Amino acid sequence: MPEPRVTAIVAAYNEADVIGQVVGDLVGQGVSVYLLDDGSTDGTADAASAWLGRGLLHVERLAEAPGPFRWECILRRKEALARQLDADWFIHHDADEFRESPWPHLRLGAAIHAVDAAGYNAIDFELLNFWPTHDRFRPGDDVRAAFTHYEGPQPWDKVQVRCWKKTGGPVDLVSSGGHEAVFEGRRVFPLRFLLRHYPVRGQAHGERKVFQERQGRFEEAERARGWHRQYDQIAPGTPFIRDPATLTRFDAEAVRLRLMVDHRLVEELQQAPAARDRLLLESERAREALSRALDLRNREAERLGRELDLRNHEADRLGRELDARNREAERLGRDLDARNREVEGLGRALAVSEEGRARLQAELAAVRDSRTWRWSAPLRALGRRMGRG
Repeated sequence: MPEPRVTAIVAAYNEADVIGQVVGDLVGQGVSVYLLDDGSTDGTADAASAWLGRGLLHVERLAEAPGPFRWECILRRKEALARQLDADWFIHHDADEFRESPWPHLRLGAAIHAVDAAGYNAIDFELLNFWPTHDRFRPGDDVRAAFTHYEGPQPWDKVQVRCWKKTGGPVDLVSSGGHEAVFEGRRVFPLRFLLRHYPVRGQAHGERKVFQERQGRFEEAERARGWHRQYDQIAPGTPFIRDPATLTRFDAEAVRLRLMVDHRLVEELQQAPAARDRLLLESERAREALSRALDLRNREAERLGRELDLRNHEADRLGRELDARNREAERLGRDLDARNREVEGLGRALAVSEEGRARLQAELAAVRDSRTWRWSAPLRALGRRMGRG
């Protein structure tokens, strides 16, 4: 079975003092390199270009000048390159770190081959952060020889599944903030590989990197997702030169032995009782919370029941009052009907009276007419006699 082709996709910003060592170490371990330069101003791209044609595949400039540090954009570009580049395995790599096999007799490429042959398609790494214990490092010095003391990862840096086999499906780096490659059918090799990280190389370098080149360029939207926390506890004036007594001196054999003993499967077994206890504790807390919620709901139901009883009593009272008013309305209706009938009787009587008065008036007029007729004839006769005389 031929050794797989492995490509490390390296993102860099102002790492000229170590980028040549990082690229050279990967090439020397049988790993090709594709470099993404994010607008470096210190000659990082030029320093790496010495390896073009000798294991460095290409230098891609993401920006021509410094701008906001858009980590998500860098991760998405790495996802795209992992689909496009012709390789069997990929490493999501930074410009200030070195990756090593857990087996001292195998270089990185050969160790990845062994993992592939065993049927696994992803590799986790044990992160060791090396800090300067003196301020004598200069560009060109061997950074691994210069700094020999380290400390372990912070909790958010514990997972480092950043090497994976190309399977034909999409790989997700963004959802974890770049801490792990997530893809369907992932099988992580139990034994972690070694990751030696050299983020700061001196006091001046640390001040420039943290306060000028990193913190001011982080985007708030990415900070809100919990990213870029590594410098939160570093304030202006913080000394970057560490006391060796506060760190662990690097012993390659001891570290590799620990990796052999405390591998991922052992950790899972060790964490099982703790996980069970956490689950029981969470279950008990959930039960207590549900009990309190149930008590509150029962008290609320009792209050609503009392309020409903009061409203029912009020409804009964209003119903009785409505019945009484309806009966009163019926009585008033009957009275109104009686009065209407009385008015109709009075109307008929009045009509009769009007007819009688009309007859009387007619009779009276007839009487007057008859009286006038009786007296008018004698008067006319008397007039005629007086006229002749």
